[in-house]
Amino acid sequence: MPYVFSQAADTEAIAEREWGKAAQIMFTGFSSCIGIMAIKNNEVIGVHLPLRDGNNAVTNDDIDTAIGLLDGGAYPVVIGSISAWEASASAVYQHLVDTLHPVEQYAYGDGTYGGEIVNGRIQPRF
Repeated sequence: MPYVFSQAADTEAIAEREWGKAAQIMFTGFSSCIGIMAIKNNEVIGVHLPLRDGNNAVTNDDIDTAIGLLDGGAYPVVIGSISAWEASASAVYQHLVDTLHPVEQYAYGDGTYGGEIVNGRIQPRF
């Protein structure tokens, strides 16, 4: 079953399968999740991506839907539990990287992260 994404009510707490857009954003905690972000109209757009949605593993179609939420934004970034994705969903993660290419990658593991614009690029927040 495909992931269903919804707009976050709070751009300082973007939860799994939510997206948000603001001058600066934060995701809720990652445990095997990643966030993708890009800049559009001087704001950061971010999508919180889990490896699984209940019993359903992430697919290339889910990645394509998430990338669509970035609305063609510039300077894409992937942040979070990248090693978990490379170990558990390597083909899907590669599809993400190939589609966003070129993309900055911040393999920080589990934690709480976000981003803000500094000098025209996304700077990670902790």
